Amino acid sequence: MAVQEHFEGFDTAPDEMSRSAQKREAQGIRKLADKISQLGDQAFSRLQFPDPEVKEAFVKAISLRRNSDERRRQLQFAAKLLRSFGHEELEAQIEAMNNTSKEDPRAMRLEMLREFLIHGGIKGVNALVELIPSIDRNKLRTLVKRAHDELSSTLPDRPAARALYQYIKAETKRADVEIPDHMLRPKEKSVQG
Repeated sequence: MAVQEHFEGFDTAPDEMSRSAQKREAQGIRKLADKISQLGDQAFSRLQFPDPEVKEAFVKAISLRRNSDERRRQLQFAAKLLRSFGHEELEAQIEAMNNTSKEDPRAMRLEMLREFLIHGGIKGVNALVELIPSIDRNKLRTLVKRAHDELSSTLPDRPAARALYQYIKAETKRADVEIPDHMLRPKEKSVQG
């Protein structure tokens, strides 16, 4: 009886990626490049790029006309740079941006409450104090005033609005209250004619 010898050639995983796997990875990176190019200015500025050259490639692609061949080629170039510098960190950052509302399902309601407070003035503050009697009225009023004053600013960053959001998030969680629907939209000012 012949003894079958063990042949390692077929039993071990290949060291190289198959051509199909390489194409799938390249398509995934290309889709990532498309997502990055479609981000807003604030979200784009928060991204930490692996290399300044990659960021420059995206800035140039974003400045080009949408649906043009130049933009498509520039995005292909940016994707090529991402492949060489590593794309995992950028992918994680974009995933984190997309998951903020999934992590906290109340996020959208809290943002609408913040806008209600900013545009509602003292009536909005009184409505929230009525809902949560233990809330510090003076601190809330100060945060609302700062956020309202920030509206006239041309800066893209709104630290006072962010502080107001964090405060109402903490207070509603601490008080364990549900935000009523009438507090989610700023009241339209009636126009008398």
